[in-house]
Amino acid sequence: MPKPVGPTIITVCTSCRAAEGARAAAPGKTLLAAIELEAAGSSLVVRPTQCLSVCTRVCTVSLTSQGGYTFLFGDLDALADAPAVVRLAKACAEANYGFVPWKDRPEVLRKGMIARVPPPNWSPEDGSAPA
Repeated sequence: MPKPVGPTIITVCTSCRAAEGARAAAPGKTLLAAIELEAAGSSLVVRPTQCLSVCTRVCTVSLTSQGGYTFLFGDLDALADAPAVVRLAKACAEANYGFVPWKDRPEVLRKGMIARVPPPNWSPEDGSAPA
């Protein structure tokens, strides 16, 4: 089974905020800075985006790579969850099709899952995930 090609990309929403919060204080900006610090020196690519369209799940990130699954997580803690995000991104880079099973993910990223999208090159007849 092939591993993803190129770097795992961590995309952090920097615009979502609590309903009463100011955009300048968006927790995603804090999370972005923490992930950048945690990922420094690695092959991971960390980038901001204005919106991931998951506004009800404040503090949202996606993990993706060419030929790998895309994972979307929300309800993250801007101050505490950067290490877990980086650990999972590194594991995705080493996993077949970038797929890390639920039991092998950091605990905080088990409950914050929004979506898991298979890559175009993974399409078994039964739709199952890579083993």
